Amino acid sequence: MDLISLDLGNKKANCMVCGNEVEYLSDPVTAICQYCGVEEEGYFKCKGGHYVCNSCHSKDAVDVIKNVCLNTDLVNPMQIAEALMLHPSIHMHGPEHHALIPAVLTTAYLNYVGKNDDGAIIEAIERGKKVPGGYCGLYGVCGGGTGVGITVSIILGATPLTPEPRSHAMWSTSCTLMTIADSGGARCCKKAVRISLEEGTAYISRLFDINWSDDLDLSVVCDYTEINKRCDVTCKYRA
Repeated sequence: MDLISLDLGNKKANCMVCGNEVEYLSDPVTAICQYCGVEEEGYFKCKGGHYVCNSCHSKDAVDVIKNVCLNTDLVNPMQIAEALMLHPSIHMHGPEHHALIPAVLTTAYLNYVGKNDDGAIIEAIERGKKVPGGYCGLYGVCGGGTGVGITVSIILGATPLTPEPRSHAMWSTSCTLMTIADSGGARCCKKAVRISLEEGTAYISRLFDINWSDDLDLSVVCDYTEINKRCDVTCKYRA
């Protein structure tokens, strides 16, 4: 899959306010969002002292994700995701990816099976956007894995009281998390998106005994290396 070359400034990869590098903290600090003014405990800030809350970081991106997913007829989630990630509102890293993954995976699956269910897509976005940034390192659960579990849960109508659908939601999450963990490196939301979509399409294809994953070209050559200062040199997507 060929990608459009990127011409992006520091605000795509770093602080949305000033473009300085964002520092991640092991202990929370009280921070005030530069945009909405909310005061909360945060685990990151830029070197210039700016803090942007999860809601403000992903607000415009979520609208873009919703608009694209409700209107596309693509059956390949990787194609939808790669196009979305080029949009300027979707940064190099950030919680918007946690909404993107279940949105595009749910959308592409519904398109593949010929089902129209805007409510399922919107529900996927609503659940995904609740996963905050930094979850991978702070809680040990990458939002990518959660996104796959969200999709499977929605497709199967899982609740805490539905034994088999509940198990499939967790199995799909755990399979994805294992692959993301095994891939190594520092956090990379682009890599997490791609791994999650590969694992998600494979799991759903096995679950329903369909050829969806076999019909897709999920190969990607990454074009984000230059703006990701901690790009893993062993990443399989790296050019």
